[in-house]
Amino acid sequence: MLKRISAVAAALALGSVALLASPAHATAAPAAPTALQASPDPVVVGDGGGRTATFGFTAGEGTGSARLVDPSGKNVPLTVSGGPNYTASYTFTFNDEPGAWKLVATATKDGATAESTKGFAVHWITDLDFSASPDVVDRDGRVWLSGALKYKEDGSWKAYDKQAVQISFKPVGGSYGTVRTVTTDAYGRFRVAQNVDRSGWWRAEFAGSAETEGTVSDSDRVDVRDRARTSRVWFDASPEQVDTGATVRLRGKVEAGAWNSWDSVRGAKVNLLFKADGAYSWRYVTSAWTGRDGRFAADVTANASGWWRAEYAGGDGVRGSHADDHVTVVRPPVEPPASLDTRVISFDAYPEPVRYGKYLSFKGKLQAWDGRWAGYGHQKVTVWFKTKTGSWKYVKSTWTNGSGKFWTKTKATKSGYWKVVFAGNDEADGSSSARDWVRVKR
Repeated sequence: MLKRISAVAAALALGSVALLASPAHATAAPAAPTALQASPDPVVVGDGGGRTATFGFTAGEGTGSARLVDPSGKNVPLTVSGGPNYTASYTFTFNDEPGAWKLVATATKDGATAESTKGFAVHWITDLDFSASPDVVDRDGRVWLSGALKYKEDGSWKAYDKQAVQISFKPVGGSYGTVRTVTTDAYGRFRVAQNVDRSGWWRAEFAGSAETEGTVSDSDRVDVRDRARTSRVWFDASPEQVDTGATVRLRGKVEAGAWNSWDSVRGAKVNLLFKADGAYSWRYVTSAWTGRDGRFAADVTANASGWWRAEYAGGDGVRGSHADDHVTVVRPPVEPPASLDTRVISFDAYPEPVRYGKYLSFKGKLQAWDGRWAGYGHQKVTVWFKTKTGSWKYVKSTWTNGSGKFWTKTKATKSGYWKVVFAGNDEADGSSSARDWVRVKR
């Protein structure tokens, strides 16, 4: 009985070996896809319209298919065409997660599959605002380097915090080199002080991250000068109270030096300015020159109460300075003078056209009629913008210099019209420049 059972067991064992050794049909897996491509890499999503990327691979056996895998592991199916060289496309928008993505290509044959993967990146764009101030500084003096880093999401700019930003400098005749690295705060901003000993250009650089593109700010020049001596102006306008039409005596002295060592500044021009009580700006009246002892003198006619200023612009390694003194003019009540007419001339917004995100500059001149058209200095003017179908919107403010000229700049984002407006003041009516159209190219 034991032998019979052993024989049956042996027969069953031999049958099992035969079944294992001789399967009815063996299915071989196809070769994995090759030549996987993702273009561009990285894919940069710059606006709400999205960015289309193309993909390709070769599946020599069976049928090809493909999908994308986002940084969180979510699958995004692709519709492929062609064969054996397959292609597909996908448009990335701000709804897609930025970072490291994968292209997964699959070859399927007789129910068996083989896969290949290729990594690529999806980035959102960034932008850097930057400023170096002041524009002119004494040698070994300090400049403030400040700016803000932002990235674009859902069509709007947002602060990019806790990011490393490199501050670079290019001296005159040299090339850019990194000076220091700063980290943006919770609002994407940074601000740091730096001692300087050479003239040149400063800029900020962001290398990018796993989710964003790098960017470089516009450059800002700082000129370094040899340290100048301090000046001071002694000044007196008398008498302190005077009748209308009487003479006001303007007397003073200009000195240069430091601490307790002061020298007379001879042959220096001193501008004498006046600002009536309640007025916003100083008006040039006349000039005087210092003698060998640094003293100057001038006589003027009293017309209104206000402040007189003696202003020395500086020169020959000496900084400028000024001093003020008040004079009260006694006169009977009179009707206020008629407001001065003003106009804004030579207004220009340039360059035309300008690239998106680059600086657009504005210049022009404000004049007032006081028997003749003359530059209206030290006045506030505002910059306005409108699209073809929109309404005028305030952008920023700036001030005219002593001759009525103004200049400022802002980032260009949309095509449209620009103008400059002077709102007027107690002594002059408001006015507006002609509008200027500028096209913004992307």
